[in-house]
Amino acid sequence: MGTLKTARHRGAALALLLPVIIGVAGCGTGEKAEAGKAVYGLPLAEQFQAATDATREAGTAAFVSTLTYGAAGGDAVHEAKGTQDYGRGTAIAELGLTAGRHFPADELEFLRETAPDGKQSVATAEDDVYVRPGDDSAWLRYTPEAVNELGETTGVVAAHAAGDTAPYSGTLADLVPRVIPREKPERREDGSRVYRVTALPEVAAELLPRNLQSLQHDWGTESVQLTVRLDVEGRLASATADLGPVLARLHEQKVLVEVKGLRASYRLSAFGEPVKGKGPEVGGRPVEDAGKVLAPIGTLDDGRCATTADTGLGTTAVVRPVDCEDRHDLRVVAQVRIDRTLPGDHGTVDADSYAERPCGRAVAAVPHEWLRGGRYEEGYSYVGTSEVTVSTAAGRTDTTVAGDYTCYVRAS
Repeated sequence: MGTLKTARHRGAALALLLPVIIGVAGCGTGEKAEAGKAVYGLPLAEQFQAATDATREAGTAAFVSTLTYGAAGGDAVHEAKGTQDYGRGTAIAELGLTAGRHFPADELEFLRETAPDGKQSVATAEDDVYVRPGDDSAWLRYTPEAVNELGETTGVVAAHAAGDTAPYSGTLADLVPRVIPREKPERREDGSRVYRVTALPEVAAELLPRNLQSLQHDWGTESVQLTVRLDVEGRLASATADLGPVLARLHEQKVLVEVKGLRASYRLSAFGEPVKGKGPEVGGRPVEDAGKVLAPIGTLDDGRCATTADTGLGTTAVVRPVDCEDRHDLRVVAQVRIDRTLPGDHGTVDADSYAERPCGRAVAAVPHEWLRGGRYEEGYSYVGTSEVTVSTAAGRTDTTVAGDYTCYVRAS
């Protein structure tokens, strides 16, 4: 009997509380609807800009940004995952490139030129970008001045500097306020809205790594399809883009020909929660100025040694000069200049091939002590830039090939 009495008593208590709970829930729903009104109450063409403002007003957010290359053998994915503080203009993220076992090997090697092997941490603080290639590495600080001094190769990290939209740039978040919705969004049960919009191909191409962007200057006229979802409060929750039209233009340049699909995605969560991850201001790791410890390889003297392992760039164009007695990746043999004029129109000539012969002669002539001890691989490599110019004058057409190259040998 006592048990039955207790049960009846609890049931009465629940009956008394139920109207109160319902009242609170109704109030919460009203508050969310009112919060979203700052975005959804505006004309359609103004909603994406308002959503960007509402997202920033959240203070902080976690994000995941991906660029997925689809092929018959599986996918390769560039991913950036981290948190950002809109008020401070800072972000901390972990970057990496992963690929399925059967993703085309040649295409994967090409993609690795845009992303160093393994994971690396990237932090942003307004115009500065910090890179830490490994847990035991120092932070490298890339200021705008360092980027200008070291050259366009640093674009792989400079692209993530804090922008007007978010503290971590180079994602779909940058594109959303530049797109104007034309059709009313689909309203979901949770109060969120889904928009289907289009972007200009040259705008969508800004999502690509810098070395891919530089391969094409005409991205055509076919629009890129985007799907954008705003949450109940009008904040950016996610965005996806089918970059097929952009990929098609890369195929015309014989680039990533075995990649059959290219997609970008961006997701935000944990609005207003404390940011996670240890940036350069915490954790006790030293901070180095990239402009002082790195150098373009084309500025190194003959015989100088350098490493590419801890620059965060994944390239030989910018290196860290080191003593040749220390661990290094390469040794500079010579800096050579090519300047050849060919009769006729050779606008499609491979300019790099003209550096091979002078580099070969330079390697054959190096002092024996530079290469002794068996610490270097057979052969040599070269890196540089060149320009091919076709000109016609007095009825004669000539092609000029000119450029500067660094010849080097790799350490074993």
